[in-house]
Amino acid sequence: MARKPSRPTGSEPVLGGEHAARLSGLEPALSRAFGPPYGRFRVAGCEAPTVPGRRLPLVVLADMDDSTGELVALLAASNGYDVRRSGDGNHALGMVRALEPNLLVVGLRPPALDGLDLVRRLRCHRDRLVQGIPVIVMDVHYGVQSILSAFQSGADDYLEMPYEVPVLLRAWRRAVARLRRPAPLTALLNEDDLVRRAALAHLLASRPDRLEEALGELLWQPIPEVRAAVRWALQRIGTGQALAILEREAQSSWGGDHASG
Repeated sequence: MARKPSRPTGSEPVLGGEHAARLSGLEPALSRAFGPPYGRFRVAGCEAPTVPGRRLPLVVLADMDDSTGELVALLAASNGYDVRRSGDGNHALGMVRALEPNLLVVGLRPPALDGLDLVRRLRCHRDRLVQGIPVIVMDVHYGVQSILSAFQSGADDYLEMPYEVPVLLRAWRRAVARLRRPAPLTALLNEDDLVRRAALAHLLASRPDRLEEALGELLWQPIPEVRAAVRWALQRIGTGQALAILEREAQSSWGGDHASG
């Protein structure tokens, strides 16, 4: 005769999760790395992208204060990011060198090392992999000069606080999945018009190599405001290459309209 299973005694270990009732408490413990990639604050459609060599994109967060850092880390972890926090700029730089994260998010005023100094030191690093890590600056919005200072230091994008959660997650996803260079070209896709204009002003003032080609790739974006800004910038640059890109885009648009008509 089969032996009846013993009843719970109340001393068994409690295991969480939606399937807890099906567990006996005798299963082997698994590392958090094997847990679900999303948490309770997941935003559908804004989850972290996949990255080569890692289960989750790794983000180093050099925040301004504990409350901001805790909230950003919670939101990021709920949407599939592995977040490592540092409240000190020097420590954050060491973490970046050691971990080579997929993204560095910087507040402008962490203690010991100013946030923009952290970005500048990163961009001057002798290791090209470290030097090229995407950087987003997040801070209270003080105006266009603060944004320009971030871009002049080497930031790829800028987020104003307080922020809307989907806006933050979409910006992180752009930087990790489809970073555009030269910096801050990615910021031309920012949802804040002032940030877009500041990024464009910096690019036109600094005129980095291959700017025309990089701008031309944005002419195929589905966002009308981005395409209009890029056309204006290429006209302002006015080189033979810039004008040729505009001509090709005009011919392509005319051909598509003609074919559809």
